[in-house]
Amino acid sequence: MALDTSKQGWARLLEPGLRKIFFESWKEVPEQYSKVFHVLTSKKHAEHDIGLTGFGPWEPRTSENSAVPYDDPMQGFEVSYTHTEFLKGFKVTRAMVDDELYNQINKLPKNLARSGRARVEQDAADVLNNGFTKPGYDGEPLFSKEHPLIRVKSKGSNLIEVPMSQVKSYEDILNEDLVNEAILLARRTLTDEGLKMVVRPKTLIIPPNLEPQADRIINSAQRPGTDLNDINTIKSKLNVVIMDYLTNDYAWFLLDKDVHELNFFWRVRPEFKAENDFDTLEAKYRGYMRYSVGYSNWRGIIGVRAV
Repeated sequence: MALDTSKQGWARLLEPGLRKIFFESWKEVPEQYSKVFHVLTSKKHAEHDIGLTGFGPWEPRTSENSAVPYDDPMQGFEVSYTHTEFLKGFKVTRAMVDDELYNQINKLPKNLARSGRARVEQDAADVLNNGFTKPGYDGEPLFSKEHPLIRVKSKGSNLIEVPMSQVKSYEDILNEDLVNEAILLARRTLTDEGLKMVVRPKTLIIPPNLEPQADRIINSAQRPGTDLNDINTIKSKLNVVIMDYLTNDYAWFLLDKDVHELNFFWRVRPEFKAENDFDTLEAKYRGYMRYSVGYSNWRGIIGVRAV
């Protein structure tokens, strides 16, 4: 069926096909951020998390009729997620349609969708990229050895650092020993009351350059990099997630999906709209989305990097 461009609103005739191309292109590459973050839906302009501390260990009774030692929870740190709007558009001239350049028009929603996807993945990855330096809700970066524990005079840690002078290859930053050290650090995670938490990481998050090394240490039956016949203690124990927008080639992360508080809030999921400009005869198409991303707690994720 020929496209009738003589009618006002011809942009609306193009919209269904371009919309389909937009959303098909949006989904053509598997999501990475959703394998790491809790993906949630928000119905407010912002989301707020306020932590509450729990209770310390139970106390022994001092006598047969001694009173119950009551305790009160304390308010922890507050975290806010303020949703940001993102948009981008393109224009299609009347002449562009009349001259049968529709194959070129098809490329525009594809590129629009791909650039939107890139923005989402970049913003999510930046939570980890900036996690070693950007102060968070407790005054410390996401990955730190100095996280304050509110109810006890102590510090919590979810950071392992390897001197760069000791790193000669990727094997020196990602190996069985370091993974086991990170798993042990996770098991030593403390609550704000100084109690040990059940943290059991099952997800290894890496930049693309560490994929071959991750394959070796996750899938080898014997311990990689040695002539010994020792078994590989972490074989098949971790799922690997590769995030293309991680910027540090010498950093990786262990995640417990049951504990972590990395959150991605969709306020408005991606949409595709069109309208005509009466004077210029241009059709305008735009994509729009609104979201926020961050974290509400440092527990449940371990960061390892070379410094």
